[in-house]
Amino acid sequence: MGTEEANSSLSISSMEMLAMGGFALFFGWMFIVFYWLFCEFPPGVDVVTRDVTQLFAFAAIPVGYVIMHFSAKRAQFNIFTNKARILLAIGASILPAIALVMYQGVNIPLAVVCVANVIVGLVAAGIRTAWLDVCSRLKDDYYSRFTGLSLFAGGLLFVLVAFLPATAQPIFAIVYILLSVGLLAYVSPRIEGNADRVPLETVAETWRFAKEIEPSFFMFGVVFAITVVFLFNSGSEQVLLGLIATLVGSLAIALLSIGGKQLSITIYQRILVVITVLACILTPFLQGTGQLVCACVVMASMSMFMAINYSYLVKKCAVAREAPLFRQAPIRLFVPSLGFAAGWALATVFTALYGPHSDAFMYMRLGVAIVLVVVVMVFIPVKEHHAVDGSSPSGERVTKTVVTVDRSESDLFEARCAAVAKLYQLSPRESEIFAYLAKGRNAAYIQEELVISPHTVKSHIYNIYRKLDIHSQQKLMDFVEEFPLDD
Repeated sequence: MGTEEANSSLSISSMEMLAMGGFALFFGWMFIVFYWLFCEFPPGVDVVTRDVTQLFAFAAIPVGYVIMHFSAKRAQFNIFTNKARILLAIGASILPAIALVMYQGVNIPLAVVCVANVIVGLVAAGIRTAWLDVCSRLKDDYYSRFTGLSLFAGGLLFVLVAFLPATAQPIFAIVYILLSVGLLAYVSPRIEGNADRVPLETVAETWRFAKEIEPSFFMFGVVFAITVVFLFNSGSEQVLLGLIATLVGSLAIALLSIGGKQLSITIYQRILVVITVLACILTPFLQGTGQLVCACVVMASMSMFMAINYSYLVKKCAVAREAPLFRQAPIRLFVPSLGFAAGWALATVFTALYGPHSDAFMYMRLGVAIVLVVVVMVFIPVKEHHAVDGSSPSGERVTKTVVTVDRSESDLFEARCAAVAKLYQLSPRESEIFAYLAKGRNAAYIQEELVISPHTVKSHIYNIYRKLDIHSQQKLMDFVEEFPLDD
């Protein structure tokens, strides 16, 4: 790849910049609402009560993903309608609005705060999924750049608010989320649409490796939640340092993506296991500042995990174009969020029984880290995802397809097209358009023949070239003609 082409691939379009800004605003809101506003508030409430109250929010997030998963099975469900966006914006504004009222000296029952936490958790699942769906439609393979930079910018937005007067912080949270949902309404209709894609059973093949890594995703969530509770129980200064540490992890992932370091998710998992477990092992044997440093290391690892997991989901959904991300991803996002809720609950129980910084709490945290190691060793695949037999033009190992050659030239051509389509996981519509491209037909011909819009044709052609890592029609035709057919 030449310098000019490389620079072009690294450029960021205006829509991607707006989408990054919208996702960053969501993360800024998330840091304020989930980890900051109530870490030492309301006054007079003990640590355990605050932990229990906040648990309602984290428990509601996986519930939100489950609701979305089953709703998405209905073709008429669409998270991008005006009604859905309005509900998300209102729901996300409730908790900071309550905090704002409480800062004015008004007594709000904790039961009301708990209900508001549930609502916030539910809508957070929806807004996060919507932004990831937008990312999947940006025609950009730098998914880690998008998620990493968005998370990094969201952390900066939080830091900006953390140093403002307390009464201004919930106002900024409301502004952040309203701007985020507003940008979602602006960006989504202006990039490739996905309303015409309905849930199809064929996308299940895309997730055939997911169950191998989901147990470790769950355990990562448990470990991260316990660390956040440790900081949450220590006070606002420790929470601030922990959230600042997330800037390091998210920026690292973004820079790796920009630098072209496309590591697989299993390699990232191994790296994160080492970082996270070492920090947890050291914690019981340290005091004060040492424990805080270890917690910050785990927080940096958490932000790396989030950016990687989100980009992994986007990539998988972008490959399987039969259904939009908001229909595919919720059940995949459910697992780590469930782990986080379970970890928060476990830490809350140990806090109630033994105290927030007791030896029992620290050793429980160490034990959970050891369980994470065991789970990764048992479940993580020996081979990389999609690494079986054969290889693609881009070097990715894929399943080898075997067909026979005792047939006519026409049959051979169809067999080669079918084999390539299967090998590179082309959707049914992409396979159909791929066959026309292999015959030398242009986009106008395909549009007229299939009675589809020019935009749809160009979108499918782009996806075909990307999956095959081929950048011209002539190379595609040559590739099909030379494609080996095994006896």
